[in-house]
Amino acid sequence: MSGLTTKVFYGSSKRSSFHLIPSTSSSKKVRREPCHLTNVKRLLGPPIGWKNFPRQQEALDYAKTKSNGCMSFTYEQSNGQRYFMVAHPETFWYYDSRKPQNERHTYEIIPENNPCKLYFDLEFNRIENPESNGIKMLETFVKIIIMFIKQKFDIVCKEEDVLDLDSSTAEKFSHHLIFQSMVFSNNCQAGYFVRFICCEINKFLSEDHCLEDNGCFYSGITTKDLINLKTQQGLFCDESVYSRNRHFRLFKSSKLKKNVPLVLSNTNKYKLPEVAHCEDCFDKQIFLKSLITFGCDDTVLLNFTNITSEIVAESHGDRAHFNNKNQSTCQSSYTSSPFPRIDRFISNLVFPGKIFKNHYFPSVNKLVYSIVKNRYCGNVKRQHKNNNVKYIVDLNEMYWYQKCYDPDCEQYRSNGTKLPNEICFEYANHIVDDLSDSQLVKVAEAAQL
Repeated sequence: MSGLTTKVFYGSSKRSSFHLIPSTSSSKKVRREPCHLTNVKRLLGPPIGWKNFPRQQEALDYAKTKSNGCMSFTYEQSNGQRYFMVAHPETFWYYDSRKPQNERHTYEIIPENNPCKLYFDLEFNRIENPESNGIKMLETFVKIIIMFIKQKFDIVCKEEDVLDLDSSTAEKFSHHLIFQSMVFSNNCQAGYFVRFICCEINKFLSEDHCLEDNGCFYSGITTKDLINLKTQQGLFCDESVYSRNRHFRLFKSSKLKKNVPLVLSNTNKYKLPEVAHCEDCFDKQIFLKSLITFGCDDTVLLNFTNITSEIVAESHGDRAHFNNKNQSTCQSSYTSSPFPRIDRFISNLVFPGKIFKNHYFPSVNKLVYSIVKNRYCGNVKRQHKNNNVKYIVDLNEMYWYQKCYDPDCEQYRSNGTKLPNEICFEYANHIVDDLSDSQLVKVAEAAQL
């Protein structure tokens, strides 16, 4: 240790000399290296790099490897060819917003199986529907959506929660609606909900009934309030925008060869949670809020496989039972089912998870429980990252099994497990008069000690 001096340990005490900025004449000799923004690292804020891809799947696969909020986008060139990019939305907006308006033909890619906000594409031809009032139609449609949200999810949604974007022309009415507080596990689930609403509206229009929710009637709705006559009594809601890896046009972008950008509607009632201090900041915040798959983390994901597909048929023999006629008798609830003892059993089974909603199908004697906060799947032997699971109780056969909302596990069904004996006894006493002889034998056998 005697050889280790303070000078050796700490270094020389002499101050390093300052490096002066070269003069104008000498600076010409300094080699100037271009600044590649894609190589700059940041400790805080979004990454400022991006990566281009010639094929969509390559972009989607690359985006999956990133956990910093990067998303997949696509943009059209003047020749009509689409290219693909992965970038953080803030980085994407910074450069896209600086393009000339007639060159901004950009779209968000809505990846399958990714959580997404509830969104709508509303449009109709104004020339072929001269008597249709697009704004009134939109307002009526939003009220109906809000009604069904309350009815099916017990969520209070307001018109102020809906971002309304407009790209209408004299010939065409065109709006995008994004419900900020409604996040589904994927756009397929959102599409089920939208199709259910459209189906209910079509029934209402064809049967001349009133849409009802807790005594509130929309009896003033007429056909012209919701119909696009071009499609022969078809709704002005486009039900095709919930397909796999859908491209959805971005705020301030226009379609190729059409200089009609998607802008904030004059009738928009949504307000940003924070006040933007400049126009650029305001546009950026609207852009971020308009993204379908951005900002969907840390929220309860909704599922709506619809009454017509709530149960994926477990066998070909089951398919005949789950037709539209039988499913119209489905009893759904966010509280308890007609079988509270089974509710308690499932609650204990999925703990620390919870029952989000239950459906009882009297026609086939089955209970379906949608579960939240516990996504463990017997197929992958772990928790799913995005999609929830469901438990199905077969009251005829007296057993339960687990299935998934995850598309990769669509065909999976766990082995059936017999219900506890006390439940079998209670069930047998409850519906013995409704059972056939063969079913009664099965109940008795299941209830034996």
